[in-house]
Amino acid sequence: MRESIESRVKHLREVEGLSIRQIARALHIGKDRVCRILGEQCMPVPKKPSILAPYGRLIDQLYQEHPYLRAQQVYERLCSHGYKGSYMMVVLHTKKYRKKRAIVYHELDFLPGEEAQLDWMQWKTPFGIMYGFVFILSFSRYVFVRFYPRYSMEFFLDGHIEAFKEIGGVPHRCTYDNLSSVVTKRVPELKFNAHFLDLSRHYRFSIRPCTPGRPNEKGRVERVIRDIKAFLQVTPVGSLMELNKQVTLWRHQKNRKLHRSTGRTPVEMLKEEKLIALPQIHYRPCRLLVAQVSKTGFVLFETNRYSVPASGPTCEIIAYPEYIEIHEKGRKIATHKRVFLRNQKIENLLHREKLLSITPHYKYQRIYKLISGMDASAGQFLAAAEQAGLDKTVVAYEMFRLLRKVSKEMFLSAVREANKENLCTIKFLAQLLSVPYQAGANPVYPQNHKLLDITYEGRDLTDYDDLI
Repeated sequence: MRESIESRVKHLREVEGLSIRQIARALHIGKDRVCRILGEQCMPVPKKPSILAPYGRLIDQLYQEHPYLRAQQVYERLCSHGYKGSYMMVVLHTKKYRKKRAIVYHELDFLPGEEAQLDWMQWKTPFGIMYGFVFILSFSRYVFVRFYPRYSMEFFLDGHIEAFKEIGGVPHRCTYDNLSSVVTKRVPELKFNAHFLDLSRHYRFSIRPCTPGRPNEKGRVERVIRDIKAFLQVTPVGSLMELNKQVTLWRHQKNRKLHRSTGRTPVEMLKEEKLIALPQIHYRPCRLLVAQVSKTGFVLFETNRYSVPASGPTCEIIAYPEYIEIHEKGRKIATHKRVFLRNQKIENLLHREKLLSITPHYKYQRIYKLISGMDASAGQFLAAAEQAGLDKTVVAYEMFRLLRKVSKEMFLSAVREANKENLCTIKFLAQLLSVPYQAGANPVYPQNHKLLDITYEGRDLTDYDDLI
C-alpha cells in the first residue's frame, strides 16, 4: 500500500506535473507526507496579518483598565478608532481576555436551629414530571424530601408542615430561592406572597430570600438536590408512592451517616437543634380559588370536571394535596378525591338526585348509566344481576338507594364482596352494609310522556244506579 502511494505521488509530480497541494488533494493525504515522499521541503504559507493587529496595544490597554469588558463594548471602542472589520473577529480575538475568573466564597457557619434551606427540584419519570420538596437544616444537615405531582401553593405548604412535624419544631429562619410561592416582586421593594406569609406567622419563622446570582447562600440544599438526582438516575420507580418510598429510605440512610464536614451524623446533631416549638393547631395546606358552575353541574379545576349538586353560578374551590372541597357562600356542598390526570370527569351520583326528580321518565336510565360507570365492580354486579333475569335498570336504582345511606368507599367494598361471593342481589348487598332494606316502588312510565298529563271528566254517581 505504501509503495503504491509513493509511486502515485511520483507519477503525479513527474508525469502529470501537479503541485504538492494538488497531489495532496487528489490522494487525500497531507502536504507534509507528499513532501517527505518527494524529498522536498514544504514552504510555509505566509500568514496574512490580522486586521486587528494595529489595535492590539489598544485592546490590551482596555482590558488592563476594565477587566470585565464585553466583546460588544470593545467592538464599539475600536469602531470609534477606525476599525472596519467584523464583530466576530473582535469576539474571537478578545476571548482570551474574557475568561471567567474563579469566585471564592466565605464558608458559612450556622447556630443550632438558626436556619433551614429549602427548594424545589424536578425529576422526569415514566409516569410524568414529579416535583421534590427538599428541606435541610443548615446546622445538623438533617434532610427531608417529599415528591408531589404539582408544585402549587398547597403542596409547598404541605412540604413545610410535614418537615416541621418530622424534626419536631421550626427553625428560626428559612432560606429560599426567589420562588413565586415566596417572593412576588423584588423591585422597587421586596414583596412576599401573602398566603405564604400567613404560614410563616402561624409557625413564627422569618423568611430570607437569596440574593440573585449568589448560589452559595443556599449551597447546602443545592448539594442535596445533586445527590438526590444521582441516586434517582440508578433507581427506577413506577409510581409516585414508590418514588417517595425509595427517596425516604435513601434520606434515612443519609441522616444516619457521618457527615464529611461535621464528622457526626445529622440524626445525632438534630437533638442539639434549638427549634421553635410547634403550635397546638397545625396549618391547613390549601389553596382557594373561585370557579364557575356549568349548566350541567360541573366545575373545572386543572382541566378536570368535578360534579356539584344544584347550586348557584359560582362557587369556591379549596384545593388540598389529596382532595378538593367545593363551597357555596361559605357552605360545603361537595368533596372529591383529587385527580392528577387531565381531562377527566369525576361525578358523585348523589349530586344528580334533584335533577332526576325533575325528569322521572329519564331517572332509571340515567341512574343505570351512572352506577355502571362508577366502578368496574359495579358494572360486574349489574351484569350478573341481568344474567339472573333481573331488570338491570331497577337493580341500579336500588343500588343508588343504598348508596345514599353509606359512603362511596363502603358501598364499593360491599359490591366487590358480593361479586366475590357470586351473590349479586340487593338484599345481600344491604346485609353486607348493615342497612335496613325494603324494596321501593317501581313505577312504569309510558313512552309517550304526554299521557301522564291526561285528565278525565268526572261522572255523576246516578249513572251507576242501574248497575245495582
